[in-house]
Amino acid sequence: MNIKNPLLGTLLVTALGFTAATASASTVTFRIGAGHPTSAGWIENITTFFMPQVSERFEKELGVKVRWVENWGSSVCKLGECLEAVEAGLLDMAEVEAVFEPSKLMPHNFSVFVPFSTGSPEIAAKIYREIYETEPALTEILEEDYNQVYIGGTMLSSYGLVTTFTWDTIEDLKGRKLAAAGPNLPWVSSIGAVPVQSSLNEGYTSMQTGVYDGWTISPDGASSFKLEEVSKQYTITNFGAIHTPLLTMNRDKWKSLTGDQQRIIREVADEWIEYAGKHIQKKQEQAIAHMEAKGLRIKRLTEEERSAWANMLPNIPKERIAEISQRGFMGAETVIPTYIELLKKHGLTLPRDWLAE
Repeated sequence: MNIKNPLLGTLLVTALGFTAATASASTVTFRIGAGHPTSAGWIENITTFFMPQVSERFEKELGVKVRWVENWGSSVCKLGECLEAVEAGLLDMAEVEAVFEPSKLMPHNFSVFVPFSTGSPEIAAKIYREIYETEPALTEILEEDYNQVYIGGTMLSSYGLVTTFTWDTIEDLKGRKLAAAGPNLPWVSSIGAVPVQSSLNEGYTSMQTGVYDGWTISPDGASSFKLEEVSKQYTITNFGAIHTPLLTMNRDKWKSLTGDQQRIIREVADEWIEYAGKHIQKKQEQAIAHMEAKGLRIKRLTEEERSAWANMLPNIPKERIAEISQRGFMGAETVIPTYIELLKKHGLTLPRDWLAE
């Protein structure tokens, strides 16, 4: 382009620069990922609700398009690496599994530390929203120690036990190799089973080849990873709907957003956890029906069996409260007691009065 008038040329260059800046400002990119694939229900509800809702409201209310760069299934961060990936800025946002960060995110595993809590993901969703509103230490750990902001969280449906063998009594589990993720291991070691630290990404092959004989896992988790193909029984133990999937955002990325953009993300996240509770509840019911249709024996622990199992456990809540304090998680000592009180507030009866012992 040949522009003879210098002033016109200057104005045109300025206008072009302004247009480019405006176009850039009208698009926000989020690099998002997780260690698990989208077939996992707790990832699925991020992709089917949270992300589309954020995109829709950014464009409708702010005239801003959202570009999602998706990195699921360990393509950027493997399980146990996503906290660090967000901290370093490799991802703007990730689903961080607290169970695979047992030391760094110990207080966030509060639902694992109170076994036999609630079997209802819908009730769990309400409790999890309340606890993050009343226990600021949880979000402070992420912000101050790992340069990221807590956006929200979903849950896994109520944990049970999928096994390559059929069984009737707790005695039948003695000596069996049962896999779990970190904080869940005491659930099986206390009854005489052999605990094996593992991840669902390797569960199918490990059960098929006899590396271990079962998994302490939610029904939709078992079904998402097709474990019914290498199993004979799913036992509904109601260990509890577990809140370990956290959605976090890099703190620098968060600060780069406008106030309205942050507000929309917060509002969508609040709606998302309610949606997730209903979504996971449905997935839980569908998964149990699916496994039964595939020929698995479905066993349901009676209240007496749950109480017997609970009484064989060490006092996990009290042990973890003490450990949280010893490890210097300031202010987080109250998270587990608060969680127990919220369970009671929502009508749950626990098989043991953990804190009174």
